[in-house]
Amino acid sequence: MKNTIEYLDVLSTMTGTMTHSAALELFTLISYLVKENGEECEKVALSTHDKISNFISEYVTKEHLSWFNTNSIRWNSNQLANIFQVFLSLRKDCLNPKEYGEQAFKLLKEYVLHHPKTWEMFYVDSQNILNVFTAVVGTVEDKTLYDGACGLGLLAHELNAQKPILRDTNQATVGMAKLLFALTEKDADIQRLDTLSEGSSSYGVDLVVSTPPINMRVSESFVEGQNYLKELFITARIPTSASESLWIQQALYNLNAHGKAYLQIIPGWLFRGGYDAELREKLVQLNWVEAVVLLPAGILTDSNIEMSLLILNKAKNKDTIRLVDARSFGERQRRKLHLSLNDAQKIKEMLTVDQETEWSKDVTIQQVKANKYSLHCAEYFDVHIEVEQLDLEHELAILNEKQFQYLSVKDEFNQLLNNI
Repeated sequence: MKNTIEYLDVLSTMTGTMTHSAALELFTLISYLVKENGEECEKVALSTHDKISNFISEYVTKEHLSWFNTNSIRWNSNQLANIFQVFLSLRKDCLNPKEYGEQAFKLLKEYVLHHPKTWEMFYVDSQNILNVFTAVVGTVEDKTLYDGACGLGLLAHELNAQKPILRDTNQATVGMAKLLFALTEKDADIQRLDTLSEGSSSYGVDLVVSTPPINMRVSESFVEGQNYLKELFITARIPTSASESLWIQQALYNLNAHGKAYLQIIPGWLFRGGYDAELREKLVQLNWVEAVVLLPAGILTDSNIEMSLLILNKAKNKDTIRLVDARSFGERQRRKLHLSLNDAQKIKEMLTVDQETEWSKDVTIQQVKANKYSLHCAEYFDVHIEVEQLDLEHELAILNEKQFQYLSVKDEFNQLLNNI
């Protein structure tokens, strides 16, 4: 049986003239067709380009997959048989359809993660982020989970919640997410919805786990009147830069009375003024902020900026906030950050173990209030600067030696000039 990397190498040669986004649509659809009807796919894969194209087009029409870009069939008809053969070969290597679905999902996930900067249409979580959330959130099989900006649903899939409620504004992204969950026979409620402007009633879930788009610009008129804004009413006007606060408010609105939220946000939200500051103040006063983790630069696939993890808990029983500075975690490999599961587990330990370390500490609400409700670690961690103590006499001796060497070389150089 070929391993995932071998299949990935073969698949990566078949993009042809397609963008990686269009290729992923085609790969996902064909992998699902092979799972649903492998025998028919075997026959079709041995026929002409036109018959293969018609087979896919008819299925797209029959199942009302309006999100699928049918141009990718016409433009790459000569590759279709080869793509079918990749997934048919994978199917033969598996014991049953369920195992095939899991292996096909794993292959598609690796394809996504191996092409991090080429997803024009949708946001993709990095393996670093998946590692952090998997370790920190932990076991959630018995809990209801909501993500209002789910992308391909890789994060929810990784966490393996009972039945995740997933929403995203991109039609193609939602379509592929549905097929990816169907491949692994996992139940999920996945729908296309712009959750910031078309919010419904609260889902009352146990968990919100989300990595919403960063630096998203939102106009006040776009979101005014939404129910999630009423639970924690903010008097300040909503600036176009307040999307992080809106995602936070939306997450809290969709939690039940004992729910927790894990949100990836830019560190700027932790100390910005205006609307963000007013929301932070309310969250701290309500004692809903459980922890803040500063993550290392490069944790995203398409940016070298730092990110942070905000953990909110509506049923929090401690009167302190745990701060973790994990900016030095992970290893740089060819200018890219690799944050392993072991690194992620260390972050989890610093969040859960009571003992404080040089990277983690508890702060009181009074301390946060004194710092104008800033939640950035830099406001609370002591910065130790190691200053090397120099031996002045020793340094002067070195300087004199260097000066003597310089004068000797200068004399030799002048003699050479005189002899020319």
